[in-house]
Amino acid sequence: MFKVSSRAIADVEPFQVLPKKSGETYTVGEALILTASGVTKCGATELPQYICVGQGDDNGLVCMPVLTTTEFEVEYTAAPTIGTKVTLHTDGLQVTATTTSGVFAVVSVNAATGKARGYFR
Repeated sequence: MFKVSSRAIADVEPFQVLPKKSGETYTVGEALILTASGVTKCGATELPQYICVGQGDDNGLVCMPVLTTTEFEVEYTAAPTIGTKVTLHTDGLQVTATTTSGVFAVVSVNAATGKARGYFR
């Protein structure tokens, strides 16, 4: 699950209610992109546009936009290396240690908690 760790800008990103893609389920903290048919899980090498922050109603999902100035904390499937850009896990809730076409720039790794911090860039 992607959680905001810190922000370089004091302002908080405005939440938005975006259309859900038919037949999909969502998890708070999931990385998402917006398509013509609604928000959907972000692919491993896609730069996320939004993070799910709430379920909303039957038609809409509450999301926050992803900015390059927002640092996120996230669990990893294998410990990434600080200073690399890694890919997203297939669940859209974690990162991997794979650097080919990575989108999450790792700035710290905490082996005790199994979490990394970084930015989408």
